Amino acid sequence: MVGGRNLRHHLIVVADVEGFGDPRRTGLHLQAVRDGLHSIMRATFAATETPWEESYREASGDAVFALVPAEADKAAFLEAALPALVTQLRVHNETHPEAQRIRLRVALNAGEVGYDMHGVTSSSLIMTFRLCDSPPLKAALAASPGVLAVIASERLFDDVVRHVPAAAPTTWHPVTVVMKEVDTRGWITLPDHPYLTDTAVLAPQGASTTGPARTNPSEVVPRQLPAAVRDFTGRAEHLTALDALLPPGPARLGGASGQATPSVVITAVDGAGGIGKTTLALHWAYRVQDRFPDGTLHINLRGYGPGTPATTAEALSGFLRALGVASSAIPTDVDAQAALLRSLTASKRLLFVLDNAHSAEQVRPLLPSAPGCMVVVTSRDSLTGLVVTDAAHRLTLDLLTPSEAHELVTGIIGADRVAAESESTSELVRLCARLPLALRIAASRIAAHSHLSVTDVVTELTDDQTRLDILSEASDERSAIRAVFDWSYRRLPAQQARLFRRLGLHPGPDMSLAAAAALAELPPADVRRMLAALTSAHLIEPAPGGRYRFHDLLRTYSVDQAHRHDPVESRNQALESMLTWYTYTAYTLDIQVHPYYSRMPAVLAEPAHPRPLTGFDAAWSWFVSERINILAALQYSADHQLDHHTVPLAHATRFLTSVGSPRDRLDATLIGVVAARRTGNPSQEAFLLLSHSDVATRLGRTVEAGADLDRAAVLIKQLNKVELEISLLNDRGLLHRLQGRFEEAARWFALALPLTKGTGRWEAVVEGNLGSAYAGLGDYRRALEHGERDLRIRRRIGDLEGESGALTHLARAWCGLGDFDKANSLCLSAISLGRGSPYHRDMTVAEPLKVLASGLHELGRTDEAIEHWEQAAAIYDETGYPHNAADVRKLLRTLA
Repeated sequence: MVGGRNLRHHLIVVADVEGFGDPRRTGLHLQAVRDGLHSIMRATFAATETPWEESYREASGDAVFALVPAEADKAAFLEAALPALVTQLRVHNETHPEAQRIRLRVALNAGEVGYDMHGVTSSSLIMTFRLCDSPPLKAALAASPGVLAVIASERLFDDVVRHVPAAAPTTWHPVTVVMKEVDTRGWITLPDHPYLTDTAVLAPQGASTTGPARTNPSEVVPRQLPAAVRDFTGRAEHLTALDALLPPGPARLGGASGQATPSVVITAVDGAGGIGKTTLALHWAYRVQDRFPDGTLHINLRGYGPGTPATTAEALSGFLRALGVASSAIPTDVDAQAALLRSLTASKRLLFVLDNAHSAEQVRPLLPSAPGCMVVVTSRDSLTGLVVTDAAHRLTLDLLTPSEAHELVTGIIGADRVAAESESTSELVRLCARLPLALRIAASRIAAHSHLSVTDVVTELTDDQTRLDILSEASDERSAIRAVFDWSYRRLPAQQARLFRRLGLHPGPDMSLAAAAALAELPPADVRRMLAALTSAHLIEPAPGGRYRFHDLLRTYSVDQAHRHDPVESRNQALESMLTWYTYTAYTLDIQVHPYYSRMPAVLAEPAHPRPLTGFDAAWSWFVSERINILAALQYSADHQLDHHTVPLAHATRFLTSVGSPRDRLDATLIGVVAARRTGNPSQEAFLLLSHSDVATRLGRTVEAGADLDRAAVLIKQLNKVELEISLLNDRGLLHRLQGRFEEAARWFALALPLTKGTGRWEAVVEGNLGSAYAGLGDYRRALEHGERDLRIRRRIGDLEGESGALTHLARAWCGLGDFDKANSLCLSAISLGRGSPYHRDMTVAEPLKVLASGLHELGRTDEAIEHWEQAAAIYDETGYPHNAADVRKLLRTLA
């Protein structure tokens, strides 16, 4: 702190835990929640490259607030922070029991904060606390299946959030907050369930249900809407949103004294090509045009499509003629035409439908100024300029929901055909990616040819190479998918077009900025701007976690364009760059996540722009968010025999035994074994064989594990590598221990132990395993001796995961000696350590829970024992070890 008082402008973050005081939470639970909240916030700030330690912060029970350093980029912070919060909350909740899980309310604001000798204070800070405690935010989180609800002040939303595509600003909804001294508006989003519908916000307020009288009955009334489709389907949420924006009746247009002057209502309907923007706009306009007694004006601005875009003069002169102005009386100057349009519409109630706009600049001269008018603009561009400078309301269309898509197909081909081929209809919906235009093309093809079944068309569409051709056979370009996508693609600058083609090559379902930059072979800062442009053009879409994705047909189109425009050498180089980034990042972060584990030697190329992640939290979050993409990259490299990536990537999947499924790890290591064998590298093959054997043993696949060990033994005999020899002997012991052959297990562990002296973790591992084998033989005193040595080494090297296992080994030995209180105490310590780490919860939490349950049962505390056995079984199920869960439940049935 500094003396006196000074002001600094900060982004303010307040976080509050939902239901912190729940009576089911014990003191230990509350402390775990507090610790978890601080860990989550620290890791979130780290993800934004904002040091938590350098940020002013205060904590109070269930809440914490922090001031982001004044020099930080607010947009960059929000772009990274919201997905990081979701990831950290999920990681915490997956590794903690229900009573310690966290659902979080977060409030964001920006403003001046004063510093003095007593701390910090400001009206902006008070406002942020009120927002965080507001009933609308509490209600939003309570109604959400997710873990996070965020509210931003109106100023922060308008100044920052609205301009950050990765923050998905169209998924934020306005709410009114009235609390104590605060009466304001905020914007709420649910980052992990982003499409919240707030009917209270969207519902029309005071809109007239009957058409008002015309302002001048003697004048011509233009009704220019083109024909709308007969079988309009779905979009109820969007229709409600448009209804809510209808201007008030004439009696209310003047406004009461002291109220803001009413203005024209502008709505920008944006979305990808073929998404149904025009269909929605026309359907809605026909429903409400009776509320605009002075007419409905429409123009296709040809922003995207055949022909050249409509000029301002062309559009203005057409509107003026529709309003009764003679051609000879229309000014030649465009500014004069715009002024005349505003004059003619000043006292009128008109609906303008400006379809297929290219940009805000094309639209702006056409806007009326009368408060009784409403303008609906459709565009593939996000029209951010209209939102920012003209207060337009943005309404973004997404793909149809599955039920809406089925309803559309049913309306075209008939309910009987859908019922007869229900599975094929569902597959048709999937292949058309729920894109309305594609669904209409495919369904109309079926309806027009009685000899074609739904299955026939599905078969045609299944081939990615021909799908776009099948959906582009119509002679009318407006009804051909390839042409519709071409109109957006051809407007891209060369660098953006190149990036669009590269993105489709990514083998996973989505991608981060860093992965996109690797594909593009460009610096991330440059790619960030291009991704924003592609998002604005609706050629890609933002995904939770600050990521980006295609819908399926646009991905197919992207790949098609890459094959048409880029030589195979260029495509392969892009993929090599991306795989280099994944391989290097996964391999290096694996070292941070598993610092005490053996590392398979590998020679790696360094990417041009390596991701600067440091620390366990950031590394673990990366693995969690990239899990599916790492597996996709591994499969791609294996399919194309890119073994220099396959082998190290397979090694770097050790995290899968703690996140995802051990069976994924089993598959990944087998892929690595095949690749290592193909390269003729016996050291890497042996390492991966031992990894595969370890997972197979834990899954109870003993025959498979034994075969792995026999093959590894042959290789290791030739290599003379002590670490591999230790691993082989230890794994043989583990396999025998699992089979209940404790004497043979002890023999293998005893052979390994002399080789481990001075190795740190390996010595602790073998000591602990040897102790567990002696416990299995009933020699509990020797089990204690080895278990104590295991524990000392774990604590000396700081291996918390291993410490949990060592405590569990000791607890088993004390159970054998009849000291159940001692055993239970050790189990509780092991469980506490296990729940503080995402590692191997089957071993660090479920195993000590089992031992604890046994001890409690021996003490006659059967109800508590059953509760802990049930918790252990649930964790086995969650972590992918159903055979262990089945064993526990079999035991429980004997107690019933």
